Parts: sequence; C-alpha cells; structure tokens
Amino acid sequence: MRMKLLMVAVIAASGIGLASCNKKDSAKPAGTFSLKVDSISYNSNATTASFTDTVVVGKKTLIVDGVTNNFSYHLQLMITFPDSIHTGSFDQQVNLSLMNVQQLKGTGFLSKYIKVNITSINSKYAEGTFSGQLTDGVIEKPLTDGTFKVDIN
Repeated sequence: MRMKLLMVAVIAASGIGLASCNKKDSAKPAGTFSLKVDSISYNSNATTASFTDTVVVGKKTLIVDGVTNNFSYHLQLMITFPDSIHTGSFDQQVNLSLMNVQQLKGTGFLSKYIKVNITSINSKYAEGTFSGQLTDGVIEKPLTDGTFKVDIN
C-alpha cells in the first residue's frame, strides 16, 4: 500500500513538473519588421525573409517581406550585396516598398533613398535598422524607425 502511495506521489510530482514547463523557451521567435512614415507606424505581423540570386552573377539579395496585421499594407525591403553577404551600412542597391493592399484606401510608397545598417547576418538570420525618404511619385515622406529581425528561409 505504501509503495502504491509513493508511486502515485512520484507520478503526480512528475506531472506537475512537466505541466509547469515553459513551452516558449523552445519556440522559435517570430520575425519583426517595422517602420514609421511621418507619424504612422507600420508593423508586419507576418514576416518572411529569403536570399535570392540577381541577374548579375554572384550577387545575392536579401528580401524581407511582410504584411500588417489588418492586411492593409504590404512592406518589402530588398538589399543587394555588392560582393559577399556581410554586416555594414548599405545605401546602394537598396529598395523599399510600402503598398496599400486594398488600393481603395491610402497610398503606396517606393524608396527614393534608403540607408540600411545590417548589424547581424548569416545564412539563417538577419537583423538591422533602416531610414530614408519615400515617394508616391509626387509627395516625399521621411521614413524613420525602420527595424527588422528575421529568420531566413
């Protein structure tokens, strides 16, 4: 009888220990991609990133892609590396688009000038900040507080 009680106590203690494990510790962090145009913040809630080859042999482009949580805006940042993939500041071969998905509301913007500072990058992860000027073809607006932290597919 005591052996059964001891066994039940051990099983119960194990169950409590397992139930209290934090599953977030093993979960993969979600990618982040955000920016501010004038005083309006845009935050991607579905962010992906990948490398692609360009038409020019040997050039790689990092593409960070996202959509806002209300599916109103699509954000895309593309950085073509002049030689190898590495950290640093880039202002050539950098493009950003912020497009209204619904097209009936708001406007879309393309980069006029974007400067990206990549602080960490490898074949699986990239992190950095960016800022610059966007234009809708007529009006120019400042882009500030741009950040990305993404897993690369």
